[in-house]
Amino acid sequence: MTVTKLSDALTTGIGLLHLPGVYEANPIVASLFREVGVVIGLAVASAAIIAGVTLVVEIGSVLVSVRRRDGHLAPVVRLVGYGLPSVCFAIVSVHNASVLLAGLQTGSVVPF
Repeated sequence: MTVTKLSDALTTGIGLLHLPGVYEANPIVASLFREVGVVIGLAVASAAIIAGVTLVVEIGSVLVSVRRRDGHLAPVVRLVGYGLPSVCFAIVSVHNASVLLAGLQTGSVVPF
């Protein structure tokens, strides 16, 4: 999950910093970017998301283990809990990469 979230953050950051017209669609995160900047905002938001998902998934797996003495469902909770966000972050990363490629093709990318 951390790798796909990092990919999402990197492609988002590159787009926001180097592609005119690209904006953050999430109003809460966009507000954070206005307050602290894109780089710090991405680091803070990404860390918070990873910590939040990890907390929820691990608490869920512990609760399942306590309820079911054999704990055989805890790995399923972890698979779903980490797998679904990973898939979502990967999809967002692919979308971001396609936006970046479109910007390269039109020549509208601002050089690093």
